[in-house]
Amino acid sequence: MATTADIERALASLAERNDALERENKILREQLAALKQARFGRSTERTDAGQLGLFLDVVPSEDEDAGQSAPAPAATSGRKAKKGHGRAPFAADLPRRTIDLDVPEADRLCPCCGKMMQLIGEDVTERGHVIPAQVVVNRYVRKKYACPDGHAVKSASAPEGVVEGAKYEASVVAHIAAAKYSDHLPLHRLEGIFKRQGVHLPRQTMWDMLVRLDEIVAQPVLRQMHLELLEEPVLHADETPITLCAENGKGSSKAYAFGWRNLREADSSKVLIDFRTSRGRDGPIGFLGEWSGTMIADGYSGYDEAVRRNGIVRAGCWAHARRKLKQAMETGSPSAARVFVHVQRLFWLERAIKRRVERDGLVAEEREALRARVRQERSRVVIERIYAAAGELAIQRSTLPKSKLGKALGYLDRQREELTVFLADARIPIHNNDSERDLRHLALGRNNWLVFASPRGGEVACRLYSLVLSCRQSGVDPEAYLEDILAKVSTTPASQIASLTPWAWAKERQQS
Repeated sequence: MATTADIERALASLAERNDALERENKILREQLAALKQARFGRSTERTDAGQLGLFLDVVPSEDEDAGQSAPAPAATSGRKAKKGHGRAPFAADLPRRTIDLDVPEADRLCPCCGKMMQLIGEDVTERGHVIPAQVVVNRYVRKKYACPDGHAVKSASAPEGVVEGAKYEASVVAHIAAAKYSDHLPLHRLEGIFKRQGVHLPRQTMWDMLVRLDEIVAQPVLRQMHLELLEEPVLHADETPITLCAENGKGSSKAYAFGWRNLREADSSKVLIDFRTSRGRDGPIGFLGEWSGTMIADGYSGYDEAVRRNGIVRAGCWAHARRKLKQAMETGSPSAARVFVHVQRLFWLERAIKRRVERDGLVAEEREALRARVRQERSRVVIERIYAAAGELAIQRSTLPKSKLGKALGYLDRQREELTVFLADARIPIHNNDSERDLRHLALGRNNWLVFASPRGGEVACRLYSLVLSCRQSGVDPEAYLEDILAKVSTTPASQIASLTPWAWAKERQQS
């Protein structure tokens, strides 16, 4: 017969088992909600105050934290400006072809009095017109001269090609590179496009062109770009996975593209994509060398050894922290909004600073002084509120360590030192979104080309992506840049290779 002690032990065991099942059930519900959100939900991370009202009874306004110290937006009239959906004019620098239209002379008689009408002005209508791309064959006819007595023969020299005996001009190579790495067109689609134009250009031939472009342009220019990037005091770092085919053609493995860039507010935007076959610490160590400065990254441990070895100051990313809290809110933990709303205030304050800088036209020193003052007076208080609210949630029994909320709070705790670096350094942003945005370009293309066929292909692609992304950040047409550099690189001495970087090329065009 069971004793009272046996019954109590059985009840305690059942209660413990019930708690374990409840925790497991909660985590499974979160995972299901996360899968539904990823499959059917919105991918944007934007959250306004109205949405926060779904999770909190009282939603503080953006101005509550801004106070008198935060920069105020420019004054506007009482009536909110209505967003227009009118027809935007064509850019003034687009080429224009004038087509004159006139009323036939027989129709110029006035229908009332019969007199001939006089010209009083013109009505101008502009319509866009596309001239389809086409391949034009350049025929170089070289005159030949011979001595009457048969002593010698001379002929005009042919223009230098991309390679000796090249069948295609540099413009074709530049067009293929821009189409593949800027517009994400795989080579088999480009092959079909050229075929439609009556040109047989196999994908293997196009790949040979890209390899040649990498050898004579990308590699020497990227070495210079790498040197200049490592002269920057602050760097962004991030990485994204890419599928890599096995060398024997059977199976696949995972490779990584590491994205490195300088601050967006710098004089020139420098972006480099570094291909690595693993995500380990060798990637950051090999790229950074002896560089020591401030690096903005997420919480990935692969950067730890480079940070320790070089004495790098590591700054955290509040966008990552916000993303984890938002996922917790959307997958069954509405209490995460107590922390999320304060994280939002950090971004509200940064946007207010940006509006003030743009409104008053502040230079770099004034911008950093303003940012330092607002961060010390306002952002520091917000940080204290974030960690106070996170601490209250962390000790609640309903917060499971393996749940989305538990992981978000764990990230905040582990990254506290890195996430507060921005308070003492007005140069750096509070997020790593610029680097993520660069790698999103690769992720978009990955939906089209799917895999890198070989490590060599990954290296070529990442170097050409570096050129294309740096061109885009510098406001340069990648196709025009590559065509021009192809013609210059062979005659440019190594001491002047810095003039061929995308940012140097852009500055030269602006000055000329």
